[in-house]
Amino acid sequence: MDAWLAHFVVRGTNLPPLEAISNILWQIWKGRNNFTFRGSKPNACNIVDLARFQQKSFEKWSVQRTQARTTGENDSPQIWVPPAVGTLKINVDGSLSEDSTEGAIACVVRDHTGALVDGFTRSVRAVFTAQLETLALLEALKYIQRMRLKAVSLETDHQNLVRSLNTTEVFNWEARALLAACKDLLANLQLVGLDFCSRTANSIADWAARKHRKKSLPPNWVSFPPPALWALLCIDAPVLGTVGTTPAMI
Repeated sequence: MDAWLAHFVVRGTNLPPLEAISNILWQIWKGRNNFTFRGSKPNACNIVDLARFQQKSFEKWSVQRTQARTTGENDSPQIWVPPAVGTLKINVDGSLSEDSTEGAIACVVRDHTGALVDGFTRSVRAVFTAQLETLALLEALKYIQRMRLKAVSLETDHQNLVRSLNTTEVFNWEARALLAACKDLLANLQLVGLDFCSRTANSIADWAARKHRKKSLPPNWVSFPPPALWALLCIDAPVLGTVGTTPAMI
């Protein structure tokens, strides 16, 4: 393998970036292991698509993290941080169409290993992003109450929303009724914490909301994450890529 790769590197003709080659080889190795130890037959197209997506994700998020470091935006984690053992982390986000009130919200539930435990998306209507983000948080709080969850860490990438719910400040008057409903639920959910996170750390909720709005989100995305989602999960929690299979490839 080394001699073969070195031969093409030296030639340097029509060669993709080495990062792309390493991603493809990594996915081939994982596919081989899944077949050897689990009997899961690999799909060549899925392997290549997943490698390409991981490369694009790495390029995208590495640029954003570099920009955050150079601009001093370090008041929140730039990567997803798993919750404590016995605690669930719920990330929420929304996606709003340009020049339209049609939007979508997403709620993503993960455990301390980074594994996807549950989640949901919903179509909503909103005029402002503030309304959309508050709606997403409100639906997550209703979900926590309905499921009778105890220890939960809630995260959103809307800093003004977090500030408003932790103080008496109202960041958007159009969303004040929604804010009041969120505050009432938070007051009754004693073991639920709310924190601000960066957009990078909220990438999966963002992905799910955008896919739902564009009507391209598979209905079984929680049970069988598609390759694009699996790649994001493995970026947030690399251990998933070593102990599990990609559900969409089974």
